[in-house]
Amino acid sequence: MRVTFALVGLAALSFASAASADAPVVAPISFSSEFQTDLDEEYGAREGEYLRTYAHRAVTEALARRGAGNGLTIEIEIVDADPNRPTFQQASHRPGLDSFRSISIGGAELRAVLRDANGAVVSEVEHDRYNHSLADLTGAESTWSEAHRAIRQFANKVADAYVANAR
Repeated sequence: MRVTFALVGLAALSFASAASADAPVVAPISFSSEFQTDLDEEYGAREGEYLRTYAHRAVTEALARRGAGNGLTIEIEIVDADPNRPTFQQASHRPGLDSFRSISIGGAELRAVLRDANGAVVSEVEHDRYNHSLADLTGAESTWSEAHRAIRQFANKVADAYVANAR
């Protein structure tokens, strides 16, 4: 009986190892040099980490919904992002801004490169979405509402490209 449980446990462990070997790999998310400058000078570094975390989660969740798993590596770059409301750093540097009542158009632009195990590019994805006017806003915007929307749409495009290039 003990041997059976040991074999079942060993089989489960080897299956888990094989599954993780095929799992998508999302490389650390980078920022374009222009957006990095915006983060450093205007928005604040914590906003970059927040967007990086949100983008990583959105992409991994979109991949999981599609059952992606052939071992491609995904390199993501946040090219640009504009907030709908002032960031903490913006509000602290410009006293006239009201974190709750100041609102603007927002959005984001992102790029991804999907690579196979040999490092060859198998697909590239680009996506941008910005409001065109304040009339496009729903009224309940948070600091990064439209950037979130753009990131979710981008994540779905990345997952679609991933599945299309699965072998």
